[in-house]
Amino acid sequence: MALNIYRADRRGKAEHGWLHSRFSFSFADYYDPARMGFGVLRVINDDVIEKGEGFGMHPHRDMEIVSIVTQGVLVHHDSEGNRGEIHAGEIQYMSAGSGVFHSEFASDEGKTALFQIWIRPDRKGGRPLYAQRDFRNDIRPNRWLTLISPEGEDRSIAIHQEAWIKTAQLDEGKSLLLDSSAPHRGRLVLIVEGSVEIEDVLLKSRDEAQITDEKAYEIKAITPSQILLFDVAMR
Repeated sequence: MALNIYRADRRGKAEHGWLHSRFSFSFADYYDPARMGFGVLRVINDDVIEKGEGFGMHPHRDMEIVSIVTQGVLVHHDSEGNRGEIHAGEIQYMSAGSGVFHSEFASDEGKTALFQIWIRPDRKGGRPLYAQRDFRNDIRPNRWLTLISPEGEDRSIAIHQEAWIKTAQLDEGKSLLLDSSAPHRGRLVLIVEGSVEIEDVLLKSRDEAQITDEKAYEIKAITPSQILLFDVAMR
């Protein structure tokens, strides 16, 4: 078994008054040489932004950036002319390509919580891209829902990488199969809320399991739970 567990309290953190961040991997002033990413997955930041606050215009390039909003509203502007509000249950995608400036703020109505995810692209340069999609009506209990994929399968958002992001909401006592994987791929399971068991190992809210073998696993909900799955190339 190649199942590595990282507990929520082992994550990096930053507190800026207006921003409360927890880092799965090295980011900003948090550095752990053993935690530089997981294959092409470079960043999972668990952010809470106080109302009306946020990140002013700043640059990115050569990165696939996904924001999963879980509470409140995120207000987006970028140098390509894209403007929008991303509500809880919606996903925002930005391919930085050859370079883009953008800002992200919590709305004036209340704080915003989100997971910000960076994935290294399969190509450099190119025109920046932007997409936004509402998945609130697509969730079905005890089933996987694909949010991100290379080809945009099942209404998911297509990105420039062989990477999938899926989510599921599990009822107490229900199980979900994590299918077997191909060689040179890895699967990372993040418990957003609740508690589950994988191979008799208990994982609670914000705990993370990294799986680097090819076998199938059963995920069993001990309490009502929400999970995120990242299936990525390990090169």
